[in-house]
Amino acid sequence: MTKPSWIWRETAEVLGVLGVIASLIFVAFEIRENTRATRSSTIQDISRWSFDANAVFVENADMRAAWRAGCEGTLNQDQRDQLLWAFIGFMRIQANRFYQVQLGTIDEATAFSLGGKSAAYESPMFKQFWPSIRDSYEPDFQDFVERELLPLSTDSCRRLE
Repeated sequence: MTKPSWIWRETAEVLGVLGVIASLIFVAFEIRENTRATRSSTIQDISRWSFDANAVFVENADMRAAWRAGCEGTLNQDQRDQLLWAFIGFMRIQANRFYQVQLGTIDEATAFSLGGKSAAYESPMFKQFWPSIRDSYEPDFQDFVERELLPLSTDSCRRLE
């Protein structure tokens, strides 16, 4: 005795629907894992770039001398150029943080905790150099810098003790 064909058809449809649901759950899980991996990679890259930017000052006596001269207001032209290029590098890293927040890859608190409000932005040199590099950036990033970072700039350098 065989089962009616409609039972087989209904069973096949139910199994097909369950297969589609299982596939969708798997895809959702994979997307979530990929999102986590992307965030992790982004955080690692920003951390590495921030560390590398700071390492330049640790490893390079000329950069440390330029920073001291900037803090003292006694920059010569070569030191000014060195610091300008350093700030351009800092701003490229900051722009990357900013756009990662805009994309939703990381949140603003994470971006700031990855060096987004470092001592470089607190220095008087930042306020001095920003106008000369400002036009290299998109208006939304310019607004962010002027709203969030320029207010951090002080009239004297913070001493690291």
